[in-house]
Amino acid sequence: MKKSFAVLLIAGAVFISYAPALRDGFVWDDTALVLRDPLIRSWRLIPEGFNHFLFVDATASDFYRPIQRITYTLEYAAFALRPMPYHFTSIICHAAAAIAFLFLAEELLLLFGIAPERRGLIAFAAALAWAIHPIQSAAVVYVSGRADPLAAGFGFLGFYLILRSLRAAGRSGLLFLVAATVAFLLSILSKETGLIIFLLAMTAFVLRKNWVATLKTAVVVVFAGVVYLSLRLPAEHFAPPVLRTPPSPLVRPILAARSFAEYTGLIVFPLNLHMDRNIETQPSGFSVASLTAAAWRELQTLLGILLIVAAAYWMVRGRKRNPAVFSCLVLAGISYLPFSGILVWNASVAEHWLYLPTAFLFLAAAIEAAEFVQGKNERQRSTIRLAAISILTVWLAFLGVRTFFRTFDWKDQRTFLERTIASGGDSARMLINLGDLELNEGKLKEAKTHFETALRKEPGQPLAILNLAAVALKQNDFNAAREQLQRAVKIPLVEPQAHEFLAVLKNKEEGQVNLLRLRLAARTGPPNWSIERRYVTVLDESGATAQAIAELQTCLRREWYRAESWKLLSRLLAKSGRRQEALRALNQARAYDVHLDTHAEGL
Repeated sequence: MKKSFAVLLIAGAVFISYAPALRDGFVWDDTALVLRDPLIRSWRLIPEGFNHFLFVDATASDFYRPIQRITYTLEYAAFALRPMPYHFTSIICHAAAAIAFLFLAEELLLLFGIAPERRGLIAFAAALAWAIHPIQSAAVVYVSGRADPLAAGFGFLGFYLILRSLRAAGRSGLLFLVAATVAFLLSILSKETGLIIFLLAMTAFVLRKNWVATLKTAVVVVFAGVVYLSLRLPAEHFAPPVLRTPPSPLVRPILAARSFAEYTGLIVFPLNLHMDRNIETQPSGFSVASLTAAAWRELQTLLGILLIVAAAYWMVRGRKRNPAVFSCLVLAGISYLPFSGILVWNASVAEHWLYLPTAFLFLAAAIEAAEFVQGKNERQRSTIRLAAISILTVWLAFLGVRTFFRTFDWKDQRTFLERTIASGGDSARMLINLGDLELNEGKLKEAKTHFETALRKEPGQPLAILNLAAVALKQNDFNAAREQLQRAVKIPLVEPQAHEFLAVLKNKEEGQVNLLRLRLAARTGPPNWSIERRYVTVLDESGATAQAIAELQTCLRREWYRAESWKLLSRLLAKSGRRQEALRALNQARAYDVHLDTHAEGL
């Protein structure tokens, strides 16, 4: 098969499978990374984006992904906050990653001596299955998931360029290595999983005992790693809160077995897909339902152990019979191991964690299938080939159709949350997000129900406690609000918001503005623009406009990049009669937000 034709088929399959996503909106973390991030509002802020981790105006994270932020910056400059272009870009990134994997797969097959007439077909089958598999949808349809295709695409490209350098001589080989270094650096600046691809490249050459290539890769890794660390380590970073108790070391092998069974089912028959999967046993008393759920989890543990043994047998068998299959399985295993349940992350299982491992798993399966057909006599070969093509066609058609319909789950925030919960992803944080939505729409009874359910699932959950206080405030149930806020104010994650709500409570009860409490809220924890804005606004409304201006100027010395702050400062300066300073502040706001409303209030 001609490579250009294979590229077009893969790109076309991706766009057809994900086409409905172009009508989806922004959901979940998109509100923080796109709608609220001040660092994507102007191309002038691209350098500053390298000085910050993700979620500037949300709960702190350990995610340092400036390339992901740059893509949002470019989209915001061109399209403001229209969701369609953001989804289109994510689809392009995934298609590009699939094409990069196609090139990498062919080069890997060449490294393992696969015959030329079979390399193209094997690589195409693996890349196509990987590209349209619905398990990738969380990394493609979800705008915030774009880091996965970015990191994988650049990583696959870097890996391919290193392999390509082995067939180049002199200056050409050096240029390939330089380009590989750049690609690897872009990969790890897109997502931390790019570091895994470094290890995969090293492992592939070690398995082939190609020590020269191993040394070249090590040089590339060291150089890119040093640049990466020099950018990441000085960046502003607040430690994220610990929202769940890590499982004990004795429990983790059990979770690893369950994860393997869960992921195997999702790969082979990806019917029930949703965010926030959970494989932990969480008994809620000795009821029939709780005992049945626990029993199913134990059966999943046993199934996982059997599947792990089967995978190990496949790997050992491949080592003896087919080094290419063995090596691809090793690469898949290495990229899967961090997410296997042995290490602790923000969830026990997540579909998008399979984005990288499945690429090499599908390549191993494609090689194995091709070897099986090749090993038969001519008559058997024709029959088996026809049967294999029929089965593969049906499976690929199923994958594409399932991906097509999966995209509708991201239609809007309500659809996303309700379908996730209905499909089994009824975690505390999903329920809290749905409760937030109900609260914003004024459906207080429904919101309270969701928050209480989340609190039963995770007793002491800070956001559930805080939001129950918000519901009580809106219902003018001051005693209930005070009770919840007295709990919340002792929890560091929500302490600033609790102080803010206590100020609101005092105002509702006594009609008094509690500036000291708002000031305390603004000074507690990491910088929080939402609370700071309320404090400045209340200062101004209380007649202390000069103090509000001073407070804003203090904020801007620390967060000079925030266009909204400059615009608010401009309004307050104009109100105070300082028109020239107000115009300068407004010009700064325009510089830091290319789509800022340029109507100068009062000027």
